[in-house]
Amino acid sequence: MNELAPTRRTFVKAGGSTLVGLATAPTLLSQRNPNDVIGIAVIGVGTQGHRLMQWAQDVPGTEIRVICDLYEGNLRRALKLCKNPRVRVVREWERAVEDREVDAVIIATPDFWHAPMVIRAAQAKKDIYVEKGWCRFLWEAQQMRRAVKENHVVMQLGHHYNSSPYYHRAREIYRSGQLGKVTLVRAYIDRTGVTPFWKFYTDYSIVKPPEDASPETIDWERFIANTRPHPFSVERFFTWRCWWDYGTGPAGDLMSHIWDGINMIMGIGIPEAVLTQGGIYFWKGDRDVPDVWNVIFEYPRQDLVIVFSCTFHNQFTGETTLLYGREKTLEVGERHCRVYPADWKPEHREKLAELRRQARQAGQDPTAVRLPPEYVMQPNELQISTHMENFLECVRTRQEPRCGVDRAFEEAVAIVMSVESYFQGRKVRWDAEQERIV
Repeated sequence: MNELAPTRRTFVKAGGSTLVGLATAPTLLSQRNPNDVIGIAVIGVGTQGHRLMQWAQDVPGTEIRVICDLYEGNLRRALKLCKNPRVRVVREWERAVEDREVDAVIIATPDFWHAPMVIRAAQAKKDIYVEKGWCRFLWEAQQMRRAVKENHVVMQLGHHYNSSPYYHRAREIYRSGQLGKVTLVRAYIDRTGVTPFWKFYTDYSIVKPPEDASPETIDWERFIANTRPHPFSVERFFTWRCWWDYGTGPAGDLMSHIWDGINMIMGIGIPEAVLTQGGIYFWKGDRDVPDVWNVIFEYPRQDLVIVFSCTFHNQFTGETTLLYGREKTLEVGERHCRVYPADWKPEHREKLAELRRQARQAGQDPTAVRLPPEYVMQPNELQISTHMENFLECVRTRQEPRCGVDRAFEEAVAIVMSVESYFQGRKVRWDAEQERIV
């Protein structure tokens, strides 16, 4: 484990009674009356949290009852956006979790706070929607999984591709068998801008810190209570993704999206081995996490390898995932799902040769030509409920949501293995029997 890992004692201290109190927890929630209003607490109403709050309150039969944040500016904005004029505002997340009028919590804090909040919420018998990545360390994931399962609460991890029509169609196509045997998946997220991609404050389009951000408007001591001490820093509070103290770098922030999407399509589970390469190559001086992240996930028992690549100084490739089957190739992303024929087949080779001949005659680059897709998914072709709608429906029915606790554990292990491989400078393996990284 890398040297930045907090001890279990630190974890317990930061969460107060996080790991105790099972005997005094409220009675287990039974299946809800469909007419009941679901009371929700939102913990963290910053860049993503204020969006989740709005999506939740737009679902019929829900009410935002508690808002929690450590920055006054986030609280002011959330109060304006909240439809419930009686909503209560707190700084202490423990109060939000334990509120008797709260049935479910939405956790949209920096990643290093997910574990204590999820565990405490589960012990309080609250259903949980929590943003990705699920946590930072394997022992956290194991304790979170235990708390969720033992307390029989609904838990949804915020990987929205699980509720994307494009990914649902991709899963249908893969499971139909029409791709043939898939032995290689390549996935990319390349993002950049005039400023570093992770340099945003309270919203994705805001690239300068709020003018009022100060120790008077930010509860810094509460923010760092679950990690090692550090002097007050506006940058660390808002752009926490740039430091290992608060997250898992590109692994948890972006790679997890793609890996979980592939897992949703293919059901691959925890990788048998992981090798990571990365570094700080371009955006220097404002971070200690890499701006380049390349990972190989090995599944030798499934005759499969997944290759992920990420950079933050060029976005030529953008974001896409390709499943290379023997018969066809599937390409899927946030807003596309396409199937290409196998150009090695004689009938397709002839078509490709003709297209390249035509390009050459037209003065175009023939090497840039490829066979057009035989299937392109159209907008509104498939209707899928949103990720938040799915969560709240499961709160009522007690069914497993699309990205529940077992999938969350698989995501967490994949992330941690990637980070461990980076820090150790070697390939790491998963011991499934002992549930440890070796």
